[in-house]
Amino acid sequence: MQYEKVIQEMADEKRAGLSKLSFYDSNVWLGKPAFFPLAGGCETANLKKMFEEFSIEGALVSHWDGVTVSAQDGNKALVECRKDLPDDVYTIWTGLPLIPHEQDPLPGTGKPDSRLRGLRLFPKTHHYLLTVWSVGGLCEWCMEYRIPLFIWHVEVDWEPLHTLARAYPDLTIIVETQWQKILYQNRNLYGIMNSDENIYLEISNFVGPDFLTHAVHVFGANRFLYGSFLPVNDAYAAMGMVVDADISLEEKRLIAGGNMKRILRGVKI
Repeated sequence: MQYEKVIQEMADEKRAGLSKLSFYDSNVWLGKPAFFPLAGGCETANLKKMFEEFSIEGALVSHWDGVTVSAQDGNKALVECRKDLPDDVYTIWTGLPLIPHEQDPLPGTGKPDSRLRGLRLFPKTHHYLLTVWSVGGLCEWCMEYRIPLFIWHVEVDWEPLHTLARAYPDLTIIVETQWQKILYQNRNLYGIMNSDENIYLEISNFVGPDFLTHAVHVFGANRFLYGSFLPVNDAYAAMGMVVDADISLEEKRLIAGGNMKRILRGVKI
């Protein structure tokens, strides 16, 4: 009974911490997950219930077809589900270096889709280099509309990312900690965040609250973004990281949703 009381007190403390925060999720995925054969997929109809379960007030959603099939297929799926998305839910499209007569839908020319709020690149999976002469046009298009650029840390080598960040200092670049934990890359991560102030970190697969505490003390809370990686991960995992970090309540609120909302308010659609 004594252990049950302790567990209950800990649970109550966590709930109290969560109740003080509003989470805006930067990392939700539709479709059948790649790399995780036992994980169930997610469809648009499941989003509202899922967000209510975890008290998520809004989100950026992506589609696995943009990784595993083609950028166009993933983007097309996001366009088709656009009218069924809950309020305050927007999309991240997959981009490619454009060549003449490229099949749509692809970002990089013309006005962005009305629900688009982010562009993600997969240079290793889709076989191109992360260089100015390859993706520079996409970066300039993102800067024109102030659209943030997302990229998994497993998809990039750090030196080309540093070069890109220096070439486009007004481009918001969000390094995502998927789909492998970023533990073994922390020295490179710290170095590039120290060098390039336009690089932010999404925390769904960061190492834990102690690392988040230290990183916030080094770089400031405004460089970190909450993401869940739903439905592969449990949304509470990253939420608990924010709640348990030894930082101020205001800093936690920035990471939980304030920073992502600030970036989205700057997008010019």
